[in-house]
Amino acid sequence: MKRSVFLISIAASLFALGAQPKAAGTHHKATVLDTVNAGGYTYIDVKEGTRRYWIAVPAANVAKGQNVAFTEQMKLQNFHSKSLDRDFKQIVFAVLDTPAAAPADNIRPAAAPKHVVAKLPGGYSVAEVFANHRSIAGKTVKVRGVVTKISRGIMKRDWVHIEDGTGGAGDDDLVFTASDAGNLAAGDTVVAEGRATVDKDIGFGYFYPVLIENARFVKETQPR
Repeated sequence: MKRSVFLISIAASLFALGAQPKAAGTHHKATVLDTVNAGGYTYIDVKEGTRRYWIAVPAANVAKGQNVAFTEQMKLQNFHSKSLDRDFKQIVFAVLDTPAAAPADNIRPAAAPKHVVAKLPGGYSVAEVFANHRSIAGKTVKVRGVVTKISRGIMKRDWVHIEDGTGGAGDDDLVFTASDAGNLAAGDTVVAEGRATVDKDIGFGYFYPVLIENARFVKETQPR
């Protein structure tokens, strides 16, 4: 049981950090029989052929009778959900294959900039980091943007999401890691600097196409 609790805490952290699931994994198609939201997850009772079982995915909009496709990431036996106060003999943690299933209010962070933030001279925009991540791998990059989310103390690091109004779905949210992000808060305009790492695998089948590590942040007094 302790191992199961540890594994699910790690999985929850990965979902919270915004890590992307790799394509590897067992793919399934099933029909939704029941669903309940709790603790940042959607628990779904599914029927696949003659088999009926529960899966858990990052919070999503699904309805009874809906057909869903998902990729299995991890299977746990005798799992207890604290948020539901319920025991599952077996549960599959998965990622829905259809991005549209994500709740609309989770797509854009509340602190996301409403306009394009002026790029730092000699620096990169968020979209440029994603577009050029192969050529800047291992290099120090600077980005000016708005902090949209901070996840603290996960894997002994703080994970800071920054947007600047450039890019689109999949390349508009750049993640920086630091040993201590200090007093940063969502909504702060900052200049962030760190080392670019590409194809960062953080385990359990999750990775970042580009991640900026060992970051430093300088808050600006006025949004740009």
